[in-house]
Order: sequence, then structure tokens, then C-alpha cells
Amino acid sequence: MSPIKQNTPGPPFFNYTAILRGTLVSLGFSLGLSILAGLAYYFTSISENSIPWVAATILFVSVSLGSGYAAKRARSKGLFNGIGVGVLTFILIWILTGLFLPGNILLVGALGKLALTVIAGGIGGMIGVSFAS
Repeated sequence: MSPIKQNTPGPPFFNYTAILRGTLVSLGFSLGLSILAGLAYYFTSISENSIPWVAATILFVSVSLGSGYAAKRARSKGLFNGIGVGVLTFILIWILTGLFLPGNILLVGALGKLALTVIAGGIGGMIGVSFAS
């Protein structure tokens, strides 16, 4: 008769503290890069037609860095923790936008930003886990 094998629980599916810290890192980078971009637009003759592309790039880079940080802290399940950072960052930015810029929010634009943050979160999470070891 073989001994009964006990199942030991693995790491949690989501590491909530890592996701919250990664979201704060993401929002911090987003704020810092937005300030730098604003100063660049103010003091140079860069055309304002590029603002949507710069804003999307800032959002992608900041969520990637924040989700990489979260996945590195969690040390496992980088894809899920990164996507958690992306979704939480999107929700917080959406709430802040609704509070400070009341008006109509286009569903297509919101879904595009959600897709951008989820993709950036997944990529950053996978890269962050590779740096954790």
C-alpha cells in the first residue's frame, strides 16, 4: 500500500499586493512621462497631431513597466499578474478621467485602451517573471 500523497497548495493565482504595487508604479510612470511629454510639447514646436500616439505609447510603456515590477515581485504567474496590473490601471484611469473630465466617453476608444493595457500587462508580466529568477 502506498502512502497517501497530500496536495500542497501552489503559489496563489493572483498576488494582490504585487498587483497593487505594480499599479502604483504604472500610474507613477504614466504621470512622470505625461509631464515630460507636456513639457516637450510646450517648449518645442512638435505638432499636436502626434498627441494620441504619444499618449498611447506612454500608457503602453507605463503599464509594461508596472506589470513587469509586479511579476518580478510575485515571482510566478507573470501573465496573470501583469494582466491584473493592466486591468486595474485601466479601471483607475477610467474612474479618474470620469471624475476630472466629465463628458461622453466613446466605447470604441475605451475598448482600445483596455486592449492596449491588457496586452502591455501581459507582455510586461512575462518579461518581469524572466527577471525574477
